[in-house]
Amino acid sequence: MLKRLKVENIRSYKGLDLSFRNGVMVVSGVNGSGKSSLLEACFTGLFGSKTLDKEFVLSDIITKGASKASILLEFEQNGHNYSVEQSFRNDPEKGRASNTKSVFRKDGEIIFDQATRAYEAVTSLLNMDEEAYRNCVYIRQGEIDILINSKPRDRQKMIDGLLQLGKLEEYRERASSARVGVGRHQKDNERRIKEVAVEIRLIEDSNPGGRLAALRTRSVEIDTETSSLNEKRDRTRSLIEEITKKISELNELHGMKESVQQQIKELTDRKSKSYVSIDSMSKKIRSHKEILEAKQSRLSEIESQLNTDPKDVDSLILKVDKDERSLRDSLSDLKSKKAVYEKDLLNIGQSVNDTDKQVKSGEGSVKDTGSRLQVFRSEIETHKGRIAELEDLRKGVISKIVSLGFTLEKLVNIDEVLDLVNDQQKRFHGREAELTVKISELKSRLEKSKQLLAAGKCPTCGQDLKGSCMEESSVSDNETVNKLVKELSELKVKQAETELRAEKVRSARSCRAEMDIVVRDMDSAKEAIKRDEKMIEEYSLRIKEDELRIKELLAGKEALGKSLDETKAKVLQMRQEEESVLKEHSKVLERLGLAREMQKTVAEFEKINSEIRQMDDKIKSIQEMVSLFDGQIGEKKESLKDIEDKIGKFDKKELESLSKKYGIAFIAINSEIDRLKLEKDEVMKKAGMAESDRVRLSDLKMNIEVLKNRADYLNTVYSDAENLESMYMRIRAQLRLSNIQTLNMLINEIFSFMYSNNAYSHVMLDADYNLTVFEKDGTALEPKLLSGGERALFNLVLRCAIYRLLSLGTSSHDGAGLPPLIMDEPTVFLDRGHVHQLIKLIDMMRDIGVAQILIVSHDESLIDSADYVFAVEKDPVTNNSSIYAM
Repeated sequence: MLKRLKVENIRSYKGLDLSFRNGVMVVSGVNGSGKSSLLEACFTGLFGSKTLDKEFVLSDIITKGASKASILLEFEQNGHNYSVEQSFRNDPEKGRASNTKSVFRKDGEIIFDQATRAYEAVTSLLNMDEEAYRNCVYIRQGEIDILINSKPRDRQKMIDGLLQLGKLEEYRERASSARVGVGRHQKDNERRIKEVAVEIRLIEDSNPGGRLAALRTRSVEIDTETSSLNEKRDRTRSLIEEITKKISELNELHGMKESVQQQIKELTDRKSKSYVSIDSMSKKIRSHKEILEAKQSRLSEIESQLNTDPKDVDSLILKVDKDERSLRDSLSDLKSKKAVYEKDLLNIGQSVNDTDKQVKSGEGSVKDTGSRLQVFRSEIETHKGRIAELEDLRKGVISKIVSLGFTLEKLVNIDEVLDLVNDQQKRFHGREAELTVKISELKSRLEKSKQLLAAGKCPTCGQDLKGSCMEESSVSDNETVNKLVKELSELKVKQAETELRAEKVRSARSCRAEMDIVVRDMDSAKEAIKRDEKMIEEYSLRIKEDELRIKELLAGKEALGKSLDETKAKVLQMRQEEESVLKEHSKVLERLGLAREMQKTVAEFEKINSEIRQMDDKIKSIQEMVSLFDGQIGEKKESLKDIEDKIGKFDKKELESLSKKYGIAFIAINSEIDRLKLEKDEVMKKAGMAESDRVRLSDLKMNIEVLKNRADYLNTVYSDAENLESMYMRIRAQLRLSNIQTLNMLINEIFSFMYSNNAYSHVMLDADYNLTVFEKDGTALEPKLLSGGERALFNLVLRCAIYRLLSLGTSSHDGAGLPPLIMDEPTVFLDRGHVHQLIKLIDMMRDIGVAQILIVSHDESLIDSADYVFAVEKDPVTNNSSIYAM
């Protein structure tokens, strides 16, 4: 049961807080005022973005230009209070929106705070998703006959889903999938049993135990042979190492010889290079002295410009550098201040421009508002003129009424008076007919009696008629005729008077109707005047506010102008000061550059002198090294002679022959050892395989027993799944049959209630939910062959029957556990007669205990039959919708 809807920036609703009531609620308003948007807000509040059709995006439901929106829907179900809160973020420029918050609460406590979980909670609570809700509970505008027009398969799915039979089909499919899966496992298990049996036979045929014993014996033999070869290899290795040592010693002597020879060569080369270095440095000394002469000339030039001794250049640099930093800091401060004033100047100028724009906008607003005031005043004058015209009409109608002999007070019961006059006319007319017939009969009888009396005797019996009873009867009849003729004449006079009176009464009733129209039009014009006067008051206030704002803006602009002039003067002053400091700073920088050049030249002068002294010292050092090289070359030549004497003591060819002989033997022994090692590895590998085969055989025998037991288990599970699938199919068929029988009963009950005097006898719903309508002569018709209004009503009958069937499944059996029945413009395809049948259907649903019926419609009949009526209006200026109870 819906309790409350609160929205922000949804469709045309800037803000809305609406409380729902039990009973039939009709939401009324003109087209485009926002009635259907109210139902969409309820729908989206329940199911979030799941409610959107494919051709819509989330941003479509958010108010144009809004960056955020929200929906809060509160409802009651099974004695608990629930609420769903949906929040949205929107980017109006990109047209993209997202669901940023979905909170599901139960009795005030947050249960889920995530969109998917909140959606699942709502569908579980209502036992229907958004599609089922739309097919049963929420009849959207233009979709009233969706169940009848849908394909049979889709209709089955819709109704089965509403009646929860889809769950049984889902369970049957799961059982079928399980059965198929177990069948696959059975086949895999049978294939595995065959594979294991084949593998057992193959392993048993290979005799793994015998193979393992033979391989272990060969392994022991290989170990013995390997041990003998290892001893032989060790002896050969010792001889090889001794010969290698001698060869190494010989090679070392040869290396020493080559090294000494190389050292002698290097010393000779270094001696030659030393002479080259002495010559090169002598040339550099001459070049440096030439540079010193040029430096001395430039130093004298700078000294004359600075009027400073080169010895005092460091103190001069410190002083000038200090002056330069001071000027640079001053210049930086001036630039900062100037930048601040220039920024202030720019901001003030921008403020002036903004003020001009605001003043222009305000003046435009005043002008537009003034134009609208003129429109409203013109409309008021028009309405007043209309009221004057209507007042003249009213006076004219009153004159007519008075001329007819009536007053306004007497017109209250004019319909009753007219009924009385009409009844009186009917009585007079009946009496006139009665008198005419009697007079005719009496005159006929008198004529016959006259003829008989003229004859004098009765033609039958021959008796004399003079003085007889016939003569007396004729006299009496003649008197009666005269009396009746007189009464008929008086009656015609009364009839004429009554006819005249009736004509006056009818004219008076027509005048009363005309008076009602005039009064209604006058009231309407007065209401329009009140609305226009209210708008004039609001717009006049708006003009005053705009004029006050313009005045404030102009005052602010004047202040900004003064500030602008002051700031311009300060900026000019800062620029002049900056130019003066720049000139002074340029002079200081020039003096500082000369001082630093002097400092650099003095330093370079000293550096070159130092380099000349260093090169003189280095030349002396190199000359000393040349003498040292001569002594070292003599020593190396004596060492070379000693090495050549030691080399003559070794026979290199013999040593190399023995090394080659023992090396070949060592390689042969190693090769044999490697062969035996490979053989043993192969033996051990085969032994391991034999051992693995023996263990594998034991494992396979145990495994085949397990597989056979598993086969028995899978057979049992397959049978259970098969029985479960059959059970779900049977239960689903039984429930569908039961539901269809109940639906048929409910549909025909509602149908007969609505179509008691129609040409149709009954409706039948078959096992596939196909609906057939039968005429009273037994002719079967498809609902698609009916008129648009009849199809719509038949679809409503089907939906209401499903709704009642669902209510029978709730604990209370009164529909209180189900959502409210919601209809959006259900009378679109209905004529007046079908609208009355719809009202009968709504009354029936209310009488059987449907707690809430919410209808959007502007049909007067539905509005009159409602328990509560809400009116929706849209402001033509802001385009925002609002709702209020009538």
